[in-house]
Amino acid sequence: MSVGQDYLTKQPSRPSAPKLFFDTKIIPGAMNAAGSIEGAVNRLSTRTGMRPIVILAGGCFGFFAIYDLLRNRRKAP
Repeated sequence: MSVGQDYLTKQPSRPSAPKLFFDTKIIPGAMNAAGSIEGAVNRLSTRTGMRPIVILAGGCFGFFAIYDLLRNRRKAP
């Protein structure tokens, strides 16, 4: 593969506006939220003496149980 004369002078195209927004706003926000949740689970695990996976499983179970109850309430006649 040979390199042309304009290889070093050609500027790459910029990312699109939606991709730039996603990369600068959405991804950092999601990472901050995930870090906050991890810190809260670690603190709760330390205080209660339970393993973090047990806390996460309980939280997921509770979330889906409430979701199912609310969903079934709307379906009932």
